[in-house]
Amino acid sequence: MSDPTLKATVCSQCGTPAAPGEGFCRNCGKQLFAPTITAPPPAIPPLQTPSIAPPVKKRRSPLMMGCLVIIGLIVVGAAAGGIYVWRRASYTPPVRKAPEIPQRAAGTMTEFPVDNDPNSPATPTSVQTESLSNATAKMEGSGPAKLPPGIDRPALSKGATTMTSATYRRRPKTSGATTPTASPKEEIYICVLTAMPSQPGFVEGLSASVARATSGQRTGVQVQSPKGGIYIGSRIRSPQANVYVLSKQGGDIVILIYGTDPSTQDVVDRLAQNVGNGEGLVDYPEIKNSLWTLPASTPSDLKLQEINMLTGQQIEASITSSAGSGDETQRILSQMRPFIPARLTGARYTDGGRQDWVALEFEYESTFQAWRTWLLARGALGLGGAQSTTVREVDGLYLDQEGKRILVFQKGPYLIFLSGPSGSTVDKLVTLGNQFQV
Repeated sequence: MSDPTLKATVCSQCGTPAAPGEGFCRNCGKQLFAPTITAPPPAIPPLQTPSIAPPVKKRRSPLMMGCLVIIGLIVVGAAAGGIYVWRRASYTPPVRKAPEIPQRAAGTMTEFPVDNDPNSPATPTSVQTESLSNATAKMEGSGPAKLPPGIDRPALSKGATTMTSATYRRRPKTSGATTPTASPKEEIYICVLTAMPSQPGFVEGLSASVARATSGQRTGVQVQSPKGGIYIGSRIRSPQANVYVLSKQGGDIVILIYGTDPSTQDVVDRLAQNVGNGEGLVDYPEIKNSLWTLPASTPSDLKLQEINMLTGQQIEASITSSAGSGDETQRILSQMRPFIPARLTGARYTDGGRQDWVALEFEYESTFQAWRTWLLARGALGLGGAQSTTVREVDGLYLDQEGKRILVFQKGPYLIFLSGPSGSTVDKLVTLGNQFQV
């Protein structure tokens, strides 16, 4: 819109013309236009800080609080349980020494051959030492050792005092494999005897007996060990057996090597050529590690008489052999398998009164597996009225059962069962248990 003062106009009072832009008449001075009033700009209200209302506290329900407390307790309990399981599962083996074994039995262990086959060597899976002075029918089936046809323990007891036996199996040919997997018929049995002095016809009688029982062909053999020992004896070969009977010259050692299957003939021959070529059973770590958990020294009135070592596979085979291989046996085995150890080492001691003390050492593949088995055993022993004690710095349980006093404890991957006469003190069992190198 244009400004009205810029338009030409005439004074309303005297009629004098006014020039554009004049606000008053030049003749009479009258105001030509009404004043223009401009509205003031609107006032800007001052800025106000918005007020912040205090938060409204919501009331938590008791149910939610209870759930949070329970969750917290579960987390704390799981953490505490994890720490407890970790402590139970953590294990550092002690520095071990050679176990206290009677000198004659210890000497026989070094005579066992170390198979030098690079592809599929035969290695021992079980070990048994025993005294032949009181050989009985009961001892005949007490261990894994199998004697050649024509030989039994009563016959051996007439010319030998002790026997250490081992069952060899060939390892699989795959590299890195550590567990022998040959079938039972491919097993090779080796027995090392401590002969009595002045028994010149003992070895000859054993060879002749095997030859008669097998109708086998008998030939004379001589073996010289790389360590210098000379062994002379016989080889008896038949379709059902391959047997060596060897006598170490200048000593009291007699060795029996027995294979039942024709497929093992080359292995039997090789083992016979390797007798006394190393440190014997101690050259095998799996045997040494289990054997050296036995006490390096025993209480003064206890004497080690026998050692029996079995693998888990042999334990299962023993169960199948005694109970049959039916579906029910297999079902029971499947339930028992998590609790069957990888290796079982048994030892029998006698005291001054010729009473037996027995130690069974169950060696598992992991500490957790041993601990899980211990939990089951502890529950069963607790129901039987067992009482607690401390052995090898861990908790153990003892009780009287079937005329025996029993002590059981778990340390690392080992579960150890000790038994003695019912009249024996707990302290004596604890003393024996403290000597185990676990």
